[in-house]
Amino acid sequence: MKKMMDGSFVCEISVAADYSLLTAVPCEYGKDTVAYAVERFFPKSKRFCRECTQRSWETRIAKGRKDKKQDFAYVIPAILMELPGNWIRVSGEIDAVGVHVRKVEILNEHPVFVKSLAAAAQTPYNKNKKRR
Repeated sequence: MKKMMDGSFVCEISVAADYSLLTAVPCEYGKDTVAYAVERFFPKSKRFCRECTQRSWETRIAKGRKDKKQDFAYVIPAILMELPGNWIRVSGEIDAVGVHVRKVEILNEHPVFVKSLAAAAQTPYNKNKKRR
């Protein structure tokens, strides 16, 4: 568990002990190494640190919403976390205490492209369509 600070806002980043690790590429790293890479990346990245601490702080001060948890999912280039593959998808929840990572996926292709390619493969090609 590490602390993240953005100005006067502070929250914690933690990876659940039973988090799920899914990989689409060969990965020789253990689950503890991947968890360490995620915990180390968030405090070093200004964008994610600012966004997560802001959302945690808003949850903390909201009236009657202390138990409210916000789900998140970020897709990050794998090279920034020094992990194999091309992309890392990190998902979990943000609450009043901080960020809790529940799932880490190591991907070979960006998820947006995978969805768009699958949709393009299912659309029929109309041969009779007029060209301009």
